[in-house]
Amino acid sequence: MIVVPGTASQVLAHRVAELLGAELAGVTCRRFPDGELYLRVEGDFRGEECVVVQSTPPPQDRNIFELLALLETLRDAGAAELTAAVPYLAYGRQDRAFKPGEAVTSRVLAKHVSLNADRFIGVNLHKRSILDYFDVEAVELDASPLLGRYFRQRLKGRRAVIAPDAGASGMAEKVAEVLGCEHDHLEKKRLGPGEVVLQQKELDVEGVQVVLVDDIIDSGGSMVEAMKAIESQGAESVHVSCVHALATGSAIARLLAGGASEVAGTDTIASQVSVISVAEMLASVLK
Repeated sequence: MIVVPGTASQVLAHRVAELLGAELAGVTCRRFPDGELYLRVEGDFRGEECVVVQSTPPPQDRNIFELLALLETLRDAGAAELTAAVPYLAYGRQDRAFKPGEAVTSRVLAKHVSLNADRFIGVNLHKRSILDYFDVEAVELDASPLLGRYFRQRLKGRRAVIAPDAGASGMAEKVAEVLGCEHDHLEKKRLGPGEVVLQQKELDVEGVQVVLVDDIIDSGGSMVEAMKAIESQGAESVHVSCVHALATGSAIARLLAGGASEVAGTDTIASQVSVISVAEMLASVLK
């Protein structure tokens, strides 16, 4: 097996290759003055099983094009089997047409990945239904237990897991199961990007170390409002965590200024808060 790193996931790809005892391919990737991509993979891929590890965070379109170019280049180079390991898959919000004429961009991306990949592996997709858009075997991995293990080592005493909305309640339940504690969720109404309103809800968090979890942290607006609600009810501390830390703009500073004891994310997206690795989870599936 040969692991081929995309520029958005170089460290993660290296970790996966080490765990598999696999070769890590050399990739040259640079931009021409006008922004166009130059890409070259180094090695003999004829008859080999290859795994492209490339997330698609901002700049999404650049990272997506690089992913597609890597897959097609390896296919042309004679790879026998190709797996697209995309820890963070962009365009998950648009999983269906909400109005006539809207592009279902998650389907567009899935179809293009399927042109050359034999298998797709993602982590905590925004909507599980996106798997149906792939024309090849498609698997979703769940990093929720990894968050639970991380906080099980760090937090002692009374703990609770809270989700900022009902959509993340299933994730909160899985994290709480690993921590061996209670879980709950808040109710929210989204007014626009980064602007949410939380409904009042009584939580049993007085004197408790709270782990606030969601699949994605983007602007941090939902988490800041959730922290306010939790802190107002007497929580000892609030530890913010997610699988995909997009953390656009000043999101991390916003969360820390809002009272978060820490912000912990996985390395599906390389960032300053990537303290939990999904490498072992990916490697176990690839084996």
